[in-house]
Amino acid sequence: MRASPMKRCIAQIALLSLSVRGNNGIDVRDVVGRTASTMQADWAAAPGFAFVQRDLTASKGNTTCKTHQVFIISGSDYYMPIAVDDEALPAGQQRLEFERLKQEVVRRSQETAQEAQRRSEQYRKMREQNRILVNEFTRAFDFTFTGEEITNGHATYVLDARPRPSYRPPNRTARILTGMQGRLWVDKESFHWVKAEAEALKPVSVFGLFARVLPGTRMELEMMPVTDSVWLVSRFGVDLRISILWRRSAKAAESTFSGYQPSAHALADTLGAGR
Repeated sequence: MRASPMKRCIAQIALLSLSVRGNNGIDVRDVVGRTASTMQADWAAAPGFAFVQRDLTASKGNTTCKTHQVFIISGSDYYMPIAVDDEALPAGQQRLEFERLKQEVVRRSQETAQEAQRRSEQYRKMREQNRILVNEFTRAFDFTFTGEEITNGHATYVLDARPRPSYRPPNRTARILTGMQGRLWVDKESFHWVKAEAEALKPVSVFGLFARVLPGTRMELEMMPVTDSVWLVSRFGVDLRISILWRRSAKAAESTFSGYQPSAHALADTLGAGR
């Protein structure tokens, strides 16, 4: 079990919004308000789904690729390894991971209320960071309508986002927004996000002077419908430039998300198939 670094990254990127009318009469305030509402609903629905997550990371000349089946079990996530470098785990390792999954399900079912609360605290904290960002994005940016496009098969409104000079982040989580600019593609019919891009314009301190996100950092997020009303993340990529204690480093990572299923059904199917 582990908290997904990509999920935390995803929380630190994007969700955008504004209040002016575009040149062709598009009411940007209305588009942004609807987009914020759908994103909040999607965010709230996400814990109900299991999925397959493939993480590709490149750093210092080394590339790694790991794939997990992700379940939500009794209030927090569980990552079951299923492939390395796009090769399925050997049969023996698959059986071992399946046994670990079964044992974890049993262990969590036998926890006291206090034990369950401690276990799920990290997951809840990550979710709370997301909630804060959902609310803050409507305040952090000024948006302008720049046109319409077909994006990933969807007819979209395209909005550019610029930092709002008067914005003051309420906490460290929201501080990263002050140094970003971006572009958002919104589905014209449902007002769900289709795609978002963001880049750092200036250094932003995330832990005092010890860690800063630097210009050159770029992020991209794509979403897809998983039910008639819910859209969830299909891809997240980041090209990160960061300085820690004045030492600069770079890291590129991409995560793709697929195979969304209701979490309880996915868990039951996996346990049943492994018997």
